[in-house]
Parts: sequence; structure tokens; C-alpha cells
Amino acid sequence: MEIEKKEFWERAYKIGIKNGWCSGRYAIADGNFIMPEDRLNKNSCSTIAHLDDLYKFFKHGNWCLGSAIIYKNLCFIQQVNGGDEWLTIKNFPDEAINFESISFEGMNCTEFKDLINRLSRANKEQCVHLKY
Repeated sequence: MEIEKKEFWERAYKIGIKNGWCSGRYAIADGNFIMPEDRLNKNSCSTIAHLDDLYKFFKHGNWCLGSAIIYKNLCFIQQVNGGDEWLTIKNFPDEAINFESISFEGMNCTEFKDLINRLSRANKEQCVHLKY
């Protein structure tokens, strides 16, 4: 992983580990047995460089809790074991922020690409106010 993406992943990981779903805390509190390697951990992240490949990644489906993917300035972390609910984090020069939870399964390719492009271009205020 290149340095810039690695720094982004460190920021995103800190956000994700505080999230009760990504970290597995809520599932454990419900009595589910989840090993550390079966939830968000330092090795959970991959990167994708092309939008078509990102679309294929999400269409694959049935993602493990804490699976994470970085595409440009966006990171998505799976919040549901075997599901499709992604904590969305955007990297800015001064910080990374989490601002949305997105399900991609029902989107066609055009809808998906439009959403990702809008997320990529959104400024911090637009993200915080969900006006992207």
C-alpha cells in the first residue's frame, strides 16, 4: 500500500475501531462469538484504483464484518457480517471524517458511479451535512 493510502488507512482504522458495528463490539454484546481477525483489524483493508473494479468489488457481496476498501479519497468499512452496510469515510488534508452509511447492492452501475463521483468531489461541509 502506498504511503498516502497507508496514512489514510491509519486515520480510517481509528474511526472504524470506535464504531461499535465495524469493531464487532455490538455483535459481541449480543452474544455472538467473533474473533479479532473476523472483524475490523489492521489487515482488513485493500485498495482499488479503478471505479469499474470498485463496482465489481461491491457487487461480489457477502462481506465480512470490518472488510475495508480504499478508493482514492474514500474508505468504506463493512458494518454488518455478511451484509452490505458500509461506513463511509472521506480523507481530507487535515483529517478523515465518517459521514454516511451506504448500501450498494441495489444500485446499478450508473447509479453507483454517479454516487462515488459525487462523494469524491464533495467538500467537508457537504459531507457533514449529507449534501453531496
